[in-house]
Amino acid sequence: MDELNHIASEGSEQEDLSAKLAKLAGEDRRVLSGKQTVGYMFFDGSRNFNIDGHKELFNDSILKISLPLQSRYNFFAGIWDIVDDFLVGGIIEKTRTRWGKFVPHLLGGGLAFSLLSTLYWLLPLFFSQAHVDDKSYLPKFFAFALIDMSLEFFGNIRNVAIDGYLSTITPYPSDRRRLLAMSSYFSIIYSRLPDILVEFLLDFIKNGIVKTAEKGTHVMIRRSLMVVGPVTALTSGLVFVWYSTIAKERVQQKIERPRLRDSMRIVLTNRPVLIYMLSNALGSFGTGLTTNDYYRQVLNWTTFETIAGIPSFFFQPIGFANYNKLAARFSTRTLYMVSQVFAKSFYIPLFFYGMFLKNKKGERLFKDRWAMLPVTAVWEIIYATFWGVKSVSNNEIRNECNDYLEWKCGCRNEATLSAASAFITKIPSRINGVLQPRYKDWVGYDQTAYTEGRQQPERAQRWIFAMATIIPAFLVLSSMVPMFWFKIDKDERDRMYKELNERRAAAAVEITRKADEERAGE
Repeated sequence: MDELNHIASEGSEQEDLSAKLAKLAGEDRRVLSGKQTVGYMFFDGSRNFNIDGHKELFNDSILKISLPLQSRYNFFAGIWDIVDDFLVGGIIEKTRTRWGKFVPHLLGGGLAFSLLSTLYWLLPLFFSQAHVDDKSYLPKFFAFALIDMSLEFFGNIRNVAIDGYLSTITPYPSDRRRLLAMSSYFSIIYSRLPDILVEFLLDFIKNGIVKTAEKGTHVMIRRSLMVVGPVTALTSGLVFVWYSTIAKERVQQKIERPRLRDSMRIVLTNRPVLIYMLSNALGSFGTGLTTNDYYRQVLNWTTFETIAGIPSFFFQPIGFANYNKLAARFSTRTLYMVSQVFAKSFYIPLFFYGMFLKNKKGERLFKDRWAMLPVTAVWEIIYATFWGVKSVSNNEIRNECNDYLEWKCGCRNEATLSAASAFITKIPSRINGVLQPRYKDWVGYDQTAYTEGRQQPERAQRWIFAMATIIPAFLVLSSMVPMFWFKIDKDERDRMYKELNERRAAAAVEITRKADEERAGE
């Protein structure tokens, strides 16, 4: 944009100006400085710099909220979650400040989320041990519900602002892809540090490497989560505050504040956007039990994934390093679909291997950590090879939807798109939230087995393995079906960005010209 302003200020002849604009519109340039790139890498990594993956363990075994109570709460929380999506979308869509549309919400949402997360991990300190052990103690439950719903609200502000900001950080797609590739690869290492720390702590405690003496396993696990949780939450909040001071939005918004009804109409009448949201909705169905639950509850080895994933470390850079080259040859839709399918489909043979083969003791292999280690390592290598493409294309396809709205309608509706997409995806995810505790109850899941040193019942072990592997694989495959009707192919994508660059370049020159005329009139 600086070069465009320079062209206008020189007072070039119209033909010369048009020629220079055409040249600039055809270029895919790099405008992000080194400081802003490094800053975004830490900022993006801090979004997941937490131990939220252990919240389920915390709720079940440390805070001890009963499964039926969790199920009923998730029903009402789901209603609030859907309502606050539209509140947040409307607030952010109408924001116009000297710092931009999204940056103020990065600061406010990120800081509030950090402080509330800290309070969440410290909740057991506010109640006696007898009340913590009482799974149906209502004051404890209401305190949990209030904090969790507040986290949902400010988390939505933070996430909608991040998603919208990313689509405005640079007008050039290759510049954005380069940033996404670098930050996503950095996040693999940076944002995983808290999880890795907790995983090793839990394994050390469970296996007696960290001596529990008089404290007991349960107390040591509780203290680990209540120390690492607040530390990571506050660290993440500080990074959000710092990055907000250097963040810049480079894609212009209309000065007029849009009406939410008009924004929703624009979003919901565009086919690529609807297809993307439908695919997201189908991908939001799940069982609530992940591979981490399987490693912890069945194999009793929380760091299993980390150990099995060591060979995959050498394959992780492949997708990130080659994404721009792949994007030059294929559409974002193709990269998105292929990477999603290959990243998850290996769960299917993994399931059959673990469920139907037995070791010398006659046990099914899914309960034998040493038999599962090599095949899991192979799966981690396949997943890591496609992870870079999966990670970047997942963000890029959303950014393309934002840019498609600008291309077709002349306005940007990032916050509304995010809110509408969240609304559609959160319906199945909140249905999951109601059903997941019921699933656990149905399969005989023991809430406190892990912290108290017991093995899960045999039926629960089988279902935990199935719900963590083969069921998610088929859910991901089904979510890809709508993407066959996502009509932005490579040629249309390239034409869209060429025309958008021409419009933005012309708009920047026109703004500069009017500003010069106003100064001359004074």
